[in-house]
Amino acid sequence: MMNPSTLDAGIPILTEVIAVPQHAAPQDRDLATPAAAITEPEPMPPEDQGWIEDEWNRMERKISGHILQQLMARLDSEIEGRVRDGLADVLQTAVEGLANEIKRNLQRNLEQVISEAVAEEVERIRSLKE
Repeated sequence: MMNPSTLDAGIPILTEVIAVPQHAAPQDRDLATPAAAITEPEPMPPEDQGWIEDEWNRMERKISGHILQQLMARLDSEIEGRVRDGLADVLQTAVEGLANEIKRNLQRNLEQVISEAVAEEVERIRSLKE
């Protein structure tokens, strides 16, 4: 049976495959990592920098659109709530005023109907006595 460490001996470690920037490298380097594998990244060609700038601009537009949608949803909700509250106050005032007016009209009509009924009854009683 093979020893597991001998099986792993042929597998390269990550720093042998990918260059690690000096500021990101660990302070106490692994002795198995060759010093040649740790190099500074190459500067980006100008055409790639433009591509990355386009990606950043596209991401910025996408994020801006997403935030705008969220803001509009919240704004719609806030406006709807304020309109609802304002209408509730206006409707409450209107209903109270309408209810008071209906009560006054009902009282006036009842007084008139009762007054007419009493007058008719008094007139009927007088006509019976004569």
